[in-house]
Amino acid sequence: MLAALRRAGFETVIATPHMRPGMFDNQRQDLLDAFERMKPALGAAELPRVDVSSEHYFDDLVYQRLLDGEAIPYPGGHAALVEFYPVDFPRGAEQRLFELKCRGLLPVIAHPERYRFLWKSTELLERLVDAGAATLLDVAAVVGKYGRETQRAAETLLEQGLYHAACTDAHRPADVHDAVRGMERIRTLYGDDELDALLRVGPTEILAGRQPA
Repeated sequence: MLAALRRAGFETVIATPHMRPGMFDNQRQDLLDAFERMKPALGAAELPRVDVSSEHYFDDLVYQRLLDGEAIPYPGGHAALVEFYPVDFPRGAEQRLFELKCRGLLPVIAHPERYRFLWKSTELLERLVDAGAATLLDVAAVVGKYGRETQRAAETLLEQGLYHAACTDAHRPADVHDAVRGMERIRTLYGDDELDALLRVGPTEILAGRQPA
């Protein structure tokens, strides 16, 4: 998978394994230990540089880990990737995202196009962005990998300028093919500058803890 990402043009990959109690019972040290075991396989010329973070499911337990330093923010420690239950926005989450921002940790919302509560209205996401959160597009969504509703939502959010960066969300080698198709569609619809903004400029700003313009 890493070799395929390198061929697709990725120089750096940040792995974000899930931290979701009850489904993916990963804790900080488990993931860091697994990454250490992986390191001997890295470093070859045909592979990108690899670092590690986590995709944090935004429930009470994982939120507390973010506060207590038991999560895995993006490299540099200035931003953290969070995801929500796809059907309902959790009560109190808006305030909690604001609290993370106040603590110097930029909340980065994973794949908002998949959240059904945004399919009818993007007002909530607009509020979160206005409050300082960043958003991350799964590029495969724009070629229908997750269904027509998700594709339509991704297109709407792109048109409204509500994405700050993009990712492949690749879990297996075959996923890279879908990601490349998604990147090409973005290039066709919006041009090279938009693709560069989503996959180079945006991620660089996020790692620095800044919401991309």
